[in-house]
Amino acid sequence: MKQISFHIIYIIFLASVSANAQLDSIQRLPEVMLTDSKLVHFSKGFKLEKLEDSIVERNAGSLTETLRYNSTIYFKENGFGMVSSPSFRGTNAAQTAVVWNGININSVFTGQTDFNVISPLNYDKISIRSGGGGVQYGSGAVGGSIHLNNSFSFEKMDITKFGLRYGSFATLGGNANTTQTWGNHYLNVGVDFISSENDYDYVGRNQKNNHGEFLRFSAKINEARKLENGVATWNSEYTYNDRNFSGSLNTVGKDAYKDIATRNLWQVQQKLGAFRTKLAAAHLFEQYRYFPDSYKPFYDEGKANTFISFLQAEIFLLKKLRLNGKLEYNYVTAEGSNVGKNDRRTMAAVLLLNHKVSKKFTYGFNIRKEFLNDFENPWLFSADAKWIVSKQYAFRVNGSKNYRVPTFNDLYWYAGGNVELQPETSYQTELGQEFSFGNLKADIAVYYISSENLIKWIPGNGGIWEPMNIQKARNYGLEVAVGYFIKLKNQQTLDFNANFSYTKAEDLEKKKQLIYVPIHKASGTLQYNLRKFAIYAQGLFNGKAYTTTDNSESVAGYTIFNFGAEYHLPFDPNITFGGRLKNAFNTYYENVAFRPMPSRNIEIFLNFKL
Repeated sequence: MKQISFHIIYIIFLASVSANAQLDSIQRLPEVMLTDSKLVHFSKGFKLEKLEDSIVERNAGSLTETLRYNSTIYFKENGFGMVSSPSFRGTNAAQTAVVWNGININSVFTGQTDFNVISPLNYDKISIRSGGGGVQYGSGAVGGSIHLNNSFSFEKMDITKFGLRYGSFATLGGNANTTQTWGNHYLNVGVDFISSENDYDYVGRNQKNNHGEFLRFSAKINEARKLENGVATWNSEYTYNDRNFSGSLNTVGKDAYKDIATRNLWQVQQKLGAFRTKLAAAHLFEQYRYFPDSYKPFYDEGKANTFISFLQAEIFLLKKLRLNGKLEYNYVTAEGSNVGKNDRRTMAAVLLLNHKVSKKFTYGFNIRKEFLNDFENPWLFSADAKWIVSKQYAFRVNGSKNYRVPTFNDLYWYAGGNVELQPETSYQTELGQEFSFGNLKADIAVYYISSENLIKWIPGNGGIWEPMNIQKARNYGLEVAVGYFIKLKNQQTLDFNANFSYTKAEDLEKKKQLIYVPIHKASGTLQYNLRKFAIYAQGLFNGKAYTTTDNSESVAGYTIFNFGAEYHLPFDPNITFGGRLKNAFNTYYENVAFRPMPSRNIEIFLNFKL
């Protein structure tokens, strides 16, 4: 059965088209502006992918679900809805930056983002930037970065959307979003929630996922106001999560976790002669409470405030040479039951350059230096180039030096933190090729990452675990996205898309594959459209992933399929309803050892657009 399933995935892969679009298309829509323009203008030689709105709406439960089926990123998930951390090109979760409107939002405690606490419906553009992004986005952007952007426009708009979702295991979700423009004002407001009993059966075992209930609520406000020579924007987001942590095959779950995050970003952009300037201020707040026993009022707590300000100036000379200079100051203060009270101050100077030599060739060079931190940081750089050889073929190349700062947990954890830690550093390079033959498109990339001073927690004296700069690693691999779009007769279409990755991530000391990095991953979607009706099949294959550093234990590889359908009402195309059968063949699978994922289940939805 596994071999048959893998072959089905492989066939979809060979005959499919990437549903992700290069971000260059954004530039053809000047009336829609992103709050993070650097992502477009200074990443020409990097692999950039944008997830289409239809993909996000179809996988709206969490950012984990959105990316699992539509990217090469592997997710280590401690049971459905629990803590979810990514492995991007074989790197760990703290080496993947999550960037909200140009601001790195990884936790100051853990250095990572839990992808199950982020609603993908909160953003207008979700993009994946592969390769090192340390120069632009700072600590953690080693394997790649995930970009969550809100856009704005001053064209006349009056749009309101509602969505309702219901599924197995008493899962209920809903969202509402309205966008209004008047005069020189733009306003977007939205809310989203999901809750679930999450009591799914463990396939083939007489057990249930008890104590796995979760609730997520989020709200957003995005505002813009046109000025005489520029624009002022405000982006705000609030997220609340309340989760009981599931047990495993061998343990009974009893702990719980509650967290709150708020993010606010104010920006003023002005055109001063040949220069475009941006002055910005941001405040990020995170707070968590960990309950060892969800039935008792005792908990460990941590909270952190991050204040960010920056001044940026950009000049575009002769429509060919774009220069961007930026000075940024960050102040972080945090306190917690297990880390005490600490702070961090950082100033960064960044210079970005992009030169469009001709319509077919462009290159860029970027540097970054940080000062005033609690340890010395290295100079960072990146260089990239893209050559459009013909309408059918383009070639790109990039290289960079990146880093990751030790987190507050790494440095100050009471039971073993190490204040002598140094930042991780890595060097990476990538070669990519883009093919286009009519409706056939393909993207092939190979990459290599060499890392040193990796932070690893190991048992020390007295059996207490502590972090050390000891590990060296190298990551290399291949990524492919291919596909095809077919128009048939009588308003019928077929749309195929898929991704495949081969990833080697080796601990050079042990000569072993790093844990929770599958060597093979493939995903694909086949969709048939007939006027206002669509049916589709999603497939996902994950190869086995080792769970111990000596590679003696692993979680087995698996293949799962989802089937779905959706219909736009003929008398009102602004109303859509549909459903999805998930894990259709009731496959037993784990992303983390002894943590089973859901059995066969259904999800139905109803969307309105007013």
